Amino acid sequence: MTDLKTDEEKAEELKQWWRDNGTSVLAGVALAIAATFAWQQWKSYQIDQAKTASGLLAQANSDSPNKAAAIETLIKDYSSTPYAAFAALSKAKEAESKKDTKSSIEALRIAANSKQTNVARIAKLRLIRSLIADGQLDEANTLLNEEALPSAYTSLQEELKGDLYLAKKEIDKARQAYDRAILSAGQDPIEYLKMKRNNLGEGA
Repeated sequence: MTDLKTDEEKAEELKQWWRDNGTSVLAGVALAIAATFAWQQWKSYQIDQAKTASGLLAQANSDSPNKAAAIETLIKDYSSTPYAAFAALSKAKEAESKKDTKSSIEALRIAANSKQTNVARIAKLRLIRSLIADGQLDEANTLLNEEALPSAYTSLQEELKGDLYLAKKEIDKARQAYDRAILSAGQDPIEYLKMKRNNLGEGA
């Protein structure tokens, strides 16, 4: 009887444990199921978003009559995705072709804030070039010295410094910047850089 009583006691302990903890266990299971379902729904949503955005980007980079609308939709409704930055770059290119500097700069500002590092850097350098051309030299100078870029960007960065110094009539500094741009260009074509530098002469 002792063994049987022990089994009964164990059964009663189990029942009591379930009475005390059953609700919490069921709630935990339900929460885990809900979390799994929510995650699957979120992933499905992201996939659908990516597919839609990809289709819009294809329109944005084509001659489609819906091109402008596709660009604006990507920038407005998909701002948290990489597609928005690419759309902004496309918009900037369109604006530049129409000599619309203001719209181009606005679009480049959007692209320069992308979470995609390389896209943001390229957009930022294009923005600096546009700001210099538009005479917004103080902002261009701030952006140009805002962060240290990888060596792959050194030549372009130094070229932009030369452009900025030239716009500010600081010719000696412009010469030095163009010289650094040429030296850091490596195997890249540098004829146009040499032309910029030669146009400034040798100085005093």
